[in-house]
Amino acid sequence: MLRSRRLAKTDIPAGNRSIGRSLVLYWLCMALAMLAAALLLLSVTGVLSRTARQFGETAALQQNNNAALFTAQMDALSAQGIELSETVSGELERFLASRSLSFDALNDDPALIAELETALIPSLETTMAGSTCSGVYFCLDATANTSLPQSKTSRMGVYLRYSGLRSAHPSGSTACFRGTVDAARANGLQLHNRWNPELDTSLIPGYRQVMTWEGDRLSGGCLWTERVPLLDTWENVTLLCVPVRDGSGTVRGVCGMELSELYFGLSHSTVSGPYGSFVMLLAPMNGDTLLLDKAMLGSTEGTNLSASGEMKIRGGRDYDTFIWNDTAYLGKYQIIPGRLADGYPLAAVTLVPESGYRNRAQSARIGWVLGSLGFLVGMLALAAALSRRFSMPITQGFAAARSQEQDWQPTGIREIDELTAYFHSRLRERPSEDALPWQVESLVSELIDRAKGLTGTERVILRYYAEGYAVKDISGLLFISVGTVKGHNSHIYSKLGVNSYDSLKAYLDVLRRCERLEELLQGGGK
Repeated sequence: MLRSRRLAKTDIPAGNRSIGRSLVLYWLCMALAMLAAALLLLSVTGVLSRTARQFGETAALQQNNNAALFTAQMDALSAQGIELSETVSGELERFLASRSLSFDALNDDPALIAELETALIPSLETTMAGSTCSGVYFCLDATANTSLPQSKTSRMGVYLRYSGLRSAHPSGSTACFRGTVDAARANGLQLHNRWNPELDTSLIPGYRQVMTWEGDRLSGGCLWTERVPLLDTWENVTLLCVPVRDGSGTVRGVCGMELSELYFGLSHSTVSGPYGSFVMLLAPMNGDTLLLDKAMLGSTEGTNLSASGEMKIRGGRDYDTFIWNDTAYLGKYQIIPGRLADGYPLAAVTLVPESGYRNRAQSARIGWVLGSLGFLVGMLALAAALSRRFSMPITQGFAAARSQEQDWQPTGIREIDELTAYFHSRLRERPSEDALPWQVESLVSELIDRAKGLTGTERVILRYYAEGYAVKDISGLLFISVGTVKGHNSHIYSKLGVNSYDSLKAYLDVLRRCERLEELLQGGGK
């Protein structure tokens, strides 16, 4: 707008807005519409989705809980295994001392072995009842018949297991899986349908490691085995092995607890969540690979996961990806304390099928897209409404300025209403045709004076505007591009002191009514 004194206001409401304020409102809405379009684009590409971070937080929380649970369970079993070792050691010493026998006297004496096992079974049952395990055992380095071919790996001992497990809190009958018949009958135990009198130590990984262990604290000799099959059964178990020493400190055998695959699955059921069913497992880890063949899996309900093969790990920012048999799982893992017989670190893992996460992410993305699309439509509608509201008063103001009716309605735009009010006030005062009010004369003179700075091409374009041509028309008439015309426009606006095409048209109309238009177009000359 021209930087000059404001025209006198006649009957103009004080709250009318300016053209500049209307333009600010309009462009603000357009900026918001562009922002909505950007949000829509980011939503479609998934950049704005918080699903990955939220899933990572959920998986990390679940993983921390599971790791703490696994660690607590293994620590508790280790402590109970050490207590059982001390009980077996003490009972062994008392048993041999009361008979003035050496440990080697147990070999080739089935009756003596049965008597010792009978004495130790109550301690095993007590430990079993107070532990979160599916079985307990002890194995001493002696055999009932050293002449047998398998005598080097066949060792006396008792192995008790729960029969008919149906929950994580086992109860009911206890079966004697290994041990003498006389010892089982003396304690009222039924024999397992795959019973054998002695244990095959070749099937216990780490047995020899424990037997050759030398140290002061039993905790230093404790080992966990990988998942191993129970002989002649369909079950798999992992065993805790604790050294059993005599009074001189010599390791005479091992004892410990059993965690069967069935019991582990019952103890660690899947956890349902918004991303699907979280599965828990304990697995030896070799580099970036989980050895599922040696792992213990919790319940796998709702997934196709099984304890076979290997699972590759790919680290990520929010979560890790686990690949098993070309199937992807997502989750977290961490190494927990626990010494394995094969030397591999033990990882506690929490994961969920990738499909569940993808479904959740897709739902979240659809929500973002719909929200952004609604925002964009709303902003475009508001921009269109404001544009219409901005342009219509200008048109009405021009019509009112041309009209001689005295009951015209204000347009709501201050500059247009001031001009219209002035023209109508002059009509009421019936001024002479040749005289102009000093305010209008000042505006006209200043505008004409500014026009002297226009170039020839700019003056030609200004004339075309005065004759009613649009930008595209002028482009064709002058054989130049629309962009070039718009470039000249910016120079014309700057030199004349106006800020928009509508403002320029308004002033051209004023000059036409004052019969000073030609003077402007000629650059100040008559």
